[in-house]
Formats: sequence, C-alpha cells, structure tokens
Amino acid sequence: MDDTPAGAWRTWARQFAVWSVPALFSALETYSFSRSMPQAPTLWRVCAAQMPAWYVWLPLTPLLARLAVRHRLSPPRLRAVLTHLGACLGMGALFAAVYTVTTALFMPISGMTSGPFVTRLLRFWLGWLPMMGMAYAAVYAMASATHATRRAREVERQAAALAVQLAESRLQALQSQLHPHFLFNTLNAIVVLVREKETDAAARMLVLLSDILRQLLHHGATQEVPLRDEVALLSRYLEIQQLRFEDRLRVEWDVDADVLDASVPHLVLQPLVENAIRHGVGVRSAPGVLHIRARRHGDALELRVLDNGVGLPPGFDLERGQGIGLSNTRARLSQLYGDAGHLRVASADGTGTEATVLLPWHSGPRPVGAVHD
Repeated sequence: MDDTPAGAWRTWARQFAVWSVPALFSALETYSFSRSMPQAPTLWRVCAAQMPAWYVWLPLTPLLARLAVRHRLSPPRLRAVLTHLGACLGMGALFAAVYTVTTALFMPISGMTSGPFVTRLLRFWLGWLPMMGMAYAAVYAMASATHATRRAREVERQAAALAVQLAESRLQALQSQLHPHFLFNTLNAIVVLVREKETDAAARMLVLLSDILRQLLHHGATQEVPLRDEVALLSRYLEIQQLRFEDRLRVEWDVDADVLDASVPHLVLQPLVENAIRHGVGVRSAPGVLHIRARRHGDALELRVLDNGVGLPPGFDLERGQGIGLSNTRARLSQLYGDAGHLRVASADGTGTEATVLLPWHSGPRPVGAVHD
C-alpha cells in the first residue's frame, strides 16, 4: 500500500470513481422512469436526490474492508454472519436516511415525500435493501480478494527471502569448508619444506601464504569476485606449489584481458588446480605442465584447467566423487547459478585431465538465486 499523502488521495479518488458508477446508474434509471410523470424533475435534480446517498459508502468502505478481513465468512460462523448482517442493515439505514432527506429537498414528488419522516425512511430502507445487500456483498468480495492477494504476495516474499537466506547459508557453509581445506594443504607444503631444511623456500611460502590470508580476509563471505582477483590469489598459490615442486611444475596462463572483470565464484579455480597437481602432475616423476585458460563464449564464461598428468582413474564418476574440492565446487555452482553453471571433468587428449567450468557471463555483484528468476 502507498501510505504517502499522494497515495491516499489516489485511493480516495479511485473509491470515489467506483461509487460514482452505481450512483450515476441509479440516477439515470430514476430519471428515465420519472419522465412519464406530469411534473418530471430535471436531470440535475434527480442526480442531486439520488447520488449523495450512494456516497455514504465512500468514507465507510475502508472500515467495511477491515471488517471483512477480521470477520471472514469462510468457514461460516454465527458471530461473523450476525456482524455482517448488522453492518449491511446499518448501511441500508444510513443510505435510506440520506436518501429521504435529498429526495425531500430535490424531488418533492407526490407519493415519494408524503408522510412522516420515519415512515418514508422505513419505506426507502426496505425498498433499497436488496440493492444495499448486493453493494455490501461486492465490498466484502473485493476486500477478501485484495486481502488474499496481499497475503499470497507476502507469503511469496517471505518464501523468496527464506530461499535466499538458505542459499546463502549453504554457500557460506561450503566456503567455510573450502578455506581450511585450502589453508591446511598450503601449510602442509610449508612443513615439508621446513623438514627438508629449505628455509628460503619456506620463508617465501610464508610470505605468499600471508598474502593469500589477507585476500581471503578481505573477501570474507563474498561469494563472487572479479576474475582478476581469483587469478591473483591462484598465482600466489601456484607459486607456493612451484617452490614445493621446484622444476617439476610449469604453469601456462592463457587468460584473455577482456574477461578479467567477469564475476566468478570465489576460489572456483583453486580446487581444480589442487586436484590437477595432487592427482596429476604430483604423481609423475617427469616435469608436469598446468595450463589455465579463461575465455568468453557469448553469454558464457569458460574456465579450464588442463594438466598432462596420469589422467582419470578407471570408472571415474564426477557425480559420485567424494573429494571436498570438486564436490564443493559443483554444489556452489548449483546454488549460485542453477542449471546455468556446469563443472565437467574429463580425460584430455593424449594424457592428463581437463576440468572445465561454465558460468553465465556477468560482471558486478549478483543476488543469490538471481539466475533462477
């Protein structure tokens, strides 16, 4: 509802227009029948006599609407029935009172204005009662329908808000699993270097880890970041891995400059790179190559991680994978983008494994669940 003064005036104007319709029809009907009388009244007199009685509904319509909502007739209850019956009879009496006065002033026709005021009031009240009943039923129906519509919209709004909160909670839970998983693996690599007395490399790792932690704290629970931030974070992680593997790991970047502003899930590439190093390059005795690519294809962004490792194990099934990295990545893509986000892991041509992420192209923040709309 619009509670501003302008909105209130618009509401009153609409209600005035609504009640003017039966008032005008009633006046025209009376004017048509009165034209056969010897002293037929003019049109303006008929309107002045008929229409004011209808406008008694105007200030009382909001009250009757609240009454309809508070005392619903479905299911029928005696108290509600008696309340609405009394309200209907009361509106009829008020209508008849105004009608009695205005007809006496503007249509002093024999038969209509003869007799005591109370007699004329009772006659008009009973005569107009069926019409008043229909008018009251229309007010009740409109008030009930409006209330039901508002109620349905409120339920939808609350359901949508709860769905967004649930999606955000799931995403934060997934991300909270991913952060320690990522950090523990990095710390483990530092421990290995310390044990091997590679103090310079371990010190450099700690500096890189400090930068990584600073970025993770900066983004906090943010679900999407620009690709350039993701690349910056991943480059530090890969430098840590290159210090660990020395000359056994080479990284090739193939990221178009025009996609760096695209929004991607935070830490979307790191689990794929970690998987490629751990299960691909890391188990090889020969040097390994890691190729990271980002391209735009129309309305989609493609992120690809390719290694020349040992490839996928026989019978690999991404749907049944138990790894934290891949399972969390799939779950986050589903929560953020629905069917528009995909993760595909397959054997590469020749040797190695290729992991591909497809996302809807956009830049800037996107509300959780926006792609479902």
